[in-house]
Amino acid sequence: MKNIAFVSIGKESHHCASLLIKSIKKYNKIDKIIQISNAEDDKIQNVDFKVDFKFKTSTFMINRLESQIKIVEDFGATIFLDSDMLVNCNLNDLEDHLSNYDLIFTKRPNNFYINDRFNNIHYPEFTNKTAFEVMPFNGGFLAVNNLLAIKELLEIYKSLPKRFKYWYGDQVAQNKIYNLKKYKILVLDEKYNYNLKDVSYFNSEVCIYHFKGRFKNLIEPFFSKHFE
Repeated sequence: MKNIAFVSIGKESHHCASLLIKSIKKYNKIDKIIQISNAEDDKIQNVDFKVDFKFKTSTFMINRLESQIKIVEDFGATIFLDSDMLVNCNLNDLEDHLSNYDLIFTKRPNNFYINDRFNNIHYPEFTNKTAFEVMPFNGGFLAVNNLLAIKELLEIYKSLPKRFKYWYGDQVAQNKIYNLKKYKILVLDEKYNYNLKDVSYFNSEVCIYHFKGRFKNLIEPFFSKHFE
């Protein structure tokens, strides 16, 4: 396996990322583990490179994609994970897949009607729409082997209304580039981006656990129970 990168901003994210790194190293030999952070953030122990990038709260999601382009430019094909993930498998199969595809996404396991309001922002594009219609792919996991493909993903993102610069834009852009049928895009199932909500649940078939939002506080007890 060549490169794994993650964005980490602030102490809470750094703590999660330290567990992510331990989980990666438990099952994999990685050429480079790359931390992407603001300049003022500390370098996390056991990362090979810390890449500084300027993140703004109001445009965090688009900044993340911009930083990922920089990583691919500097290091080549890379698997990008969220800092609040744990790797529970050898990722050699992902490396094999990535050599044959431009991008790899993960799909949502369930369909549902999307709330068209988030943090007092109205998203009319989501009114009476389901997740599978507008955002069938989960964020947090992205693998890239084609610089042109991720640059076009960014251009699609930039073309979206301003409200998407704050949130949702990455997943909407993923759906749009997938529907272009221009690039070779592999879509993996939820075992590569499994939302964990119960510390007692453990499935050896799950490759990457994701501790999103209010479940982020489960990452440490889950790690202690199942990874140590």
